[in-house]
Amino acid sequence: MRLSQWTDQTAEREPESPNPPCWGLQGSNDTVVIIRTGSTELDDRFRIHVSTTLRCFQHYLLFSDLEEQYHGEQILDALSIVSEDIKANHADFETYRWIQRQGRAALAPSELSGSPEAFERMDGNTENPGWKLDKWKFMPMLNRTLHEYPDKKWYVFMEADSFLLWSMLLQYLSLLNPIEPYYIGAGSCIGDDLFAHGGSGFVVSQPAMLLVTQHYATHKAEVETLTDELWAGDHVLAKSFNNAGVSTTDAWPHFQGDYPGLVAYAGPDGRYTPAAWLQEWCVPTISYHHMSSDMIEGLWGFEQQWISAHANVSLSLGAMQNCARRD
Repeated sequence: MRLSQWTDQTAEREPESPNPPCWGLQGSNDTVVIIRTGSTELDDRFRIHVSTTLRCFQHYLLFSDLEEQYHGEQILDALSIVSEDIKANHADFETYRWIQRQGRAALAPSELSGSPEAFERMDGNTENPGWKLDKWKFMPMLNRTLHEYPDKKWYVFMEADSFLLWSMLLQYLSLLNPIEPYYIGAGSCIGDDLFAHGGSGFVVSQPAMLLVTQHYATHKAEVETLTDELWAGDHVLAKSFNNAGVSTTDAWPHFQGDYPGLVAYAGPDGRYTPAAWLQEWCVPTISYHHMSSDMIEGLWGFEQQWISAHANVSLSLGAMQNCARRD
């Protein structure tokens, strides 16, 4: 029996209304959604998902830096299988060691996402303790996910301030062959390395999951050394995939790195541009990033209305086929 199944039977859960329109869409049972979050942001960024997006997913896992129950949901410790010496002594794990002893209650208000004091340092600051810790979660998270769900076709990873248009994602995946080793997302580069941007969300097929976790099992020390050397966990993950023989598939602009108001639908001067890489109006969107709780709630509600209104309409996503390219 899977851990979350046991939890559902024993933990008191918040009352839920009947399943929303997004529940049970074709392809749902083949897909696992994994949300990566952290102790400092559960209330500010993750909590909204309990009453919105999680209600769409038949299968999901939640990872943080502390195992706990949160509003009826089981949060797993993504870092539990990191080498004991690293957890006990590495400077990046100072906050981890503290919350393992004291719990989230020991965090000062200034350390929490959404607080005025934390506003300037919570996003994109590589010196932020939470950011340093986060990069260690990626490979252990994938390893645990495959252990919990070894037989699914697709594994979809997102962050707490990301939003998936669930119906669009499932239609997109229906165009791909799940027996191919896919690692798909919004392509970003550091040096010559192309990786799927973690905040935009990324998708992994079962064959790719098997390859990268086998690589991790036999090269764990090397992966941890690489994690120590690099500053971005999604960069480390891409190198692990590539070393395991899985190339990166750049599926931008299906996967977006910002919220709708910042999508560059036009040129820098706001005018229409014929440049192909800026013609985003014609490409269906699957994910957004840097979403506030209000944005997630509003867009989730809109998607439910959209699904209900088009329940008997076959939406054409043929344009996607040319965009899911292998690099």
